[in-house]
Amino acid sequence: MDSDKKQFSIPKFLKSLTREIIVPVALALIVIQYVVQAFQIPSGSMENSLLTGDFLLGLKFTYGSPIPFTNQKFPGYALPERGDVVIFRYPGEPEYPDNNPARYTHMFNALMFGNVYWDHEPADGQPHLVHYADGPKDYIKRCVAVSGDTLQVHNGVLAVNGEWQRTLPAKGKWTASHRTSSPRDERGPIVIPSVGDTLYVDSLSLEQLWWLRSVVVQENPDSRVEYDISLWKDGVEANNYEFEDFGIPVESERGFTLNALLQRNQLVLQRVNQGDTVRGKMPFAFYRDYARIAFLPVVIPEEMQGSFARRVSYMAFEGAQLQDLEGNVAQLNARLAADTLADSSAAVTDSSAAPAKPHFEIRKKLIVDGNPIDRYVVKTPLFFMMGDNRDNSADSRYWGFVTLRNIRAKAFVLYFSFENDDQAFALGNPFTWWRLPFRIRWTRIGKIIDLID
Repeated sequence: MDSDKKQFSIPKFLKSLTREIIVPVALALIVIQYVVQAFQIPSGSMENSLLTGDFLLGLKFTYGSPIPFTNQKFPGYALPERGDVVIFRYPGEPEYPDNNPARYTHMFNALMFGNVYWDHEPADGQPHLVHYADGPKDYIKRCVAVSGDTLQVHNGVLAVNGEWQRTLPAKGKWTASHRTSSPRDERGPIVIPSVGDTLYVDSLSLEQLWWLRSVVVQENPDSRVEYDISLWKDGVEANNYEFEDFGIPVESERGFTLNALLQRNQLVLQRVNQGDTVRGKMPFAFYRDYARIAFLPVVIPEEMQGSFARRVSYMAFEGAQLQDLEGNVAQLNARLAADTLADSSAAVTDSSAAPAKPHFEIRKKLIVDGNPIDRYVVKTPLFFMMGDNRDNSADSRYWGFVTLRNIRAKAFVLYFSFENDDQAFALGNPFTWWRLPFRIRWTRIGKIIDLID
């Protein structure tokens, strides 16, 4: 009978809704925000300690959980130590679109869908919403050195505080058949700055200043940091100068600048090896422009005209490529000095002094919120990260130090592992689903990362 049926009660419904949905969701969000971070290994840079397709959990509170709606962190109970496997925000991409925190407001992180920003000054026809889907990315590497340490890499082997590490941690490996002078194989000695250390702009090479720029950006996320270089010839600014015989080594990490040189000179590489040098014309403005913006836009905003949200994406312009610029200027000056000496020796019958030859120098500035700075005091501990797959890892050898603020979590445990390198399993193809149980790496599930050996 109808009278026997339970009458609908709004208080009971709200109580049930709170107990079954709201409280679990709130607790899950608290855990995600303060306790753990899920991470999937996307590449082979940590092989064979961690494999592509490993899914792991990292502990956020170990190094400090983020404070909501701020750029600050709660204090952690530990700092990253040498040997820790760490999840961190990659320092090679802008935290805000176009590296412009004044123009963009971070609205929220949509987890697997990326970050959403509000553009206060959109171009004509562009939406205010900006979707930064793939960034800033999170990376996972092993911490190999901390503030105060001195490190060096020679022939691909790392030394920390003078102690050479000829065996790798966990299941790490070397794979290269030959060595070159690339950052992968040769680095340092490098002293990792400590909190309170003062670094002077004028005393740093172009690449060292690039690394400092990264530290300033990481420690001051709401500031606009610019890296400005200019070329001077005999005391006169010459930013439009074009090098006639600019050399770039054939190395994988120099792919961007090497391709630019080849395209500008309509060259095709034939029978070259890693470490060989390719030469051609190269304008100084190429390096000046990319050093200033510090990253390479992948998606052109104009292509998103009329859409609901403008999608942006970036890839890093590695500071190691500035070594080539500095080296070519030094070689140019050496040739000019040799020519001057030859002219002076030949002009034995000329009582007047030989005319001065052009002299080139690169002047550099680090500009924070529109003001050039000549020094910077380090605010937080710094860390040097490397992959266990030492010859196939883009890490601190290329893009410098990671600050404590960029540290996200300590890698803790593998909760799932799935091998699909050949893409034989596809979620969108039901005919491949039968492969799923055979693709799971059952023996890896539940492994504590610190105990992998």
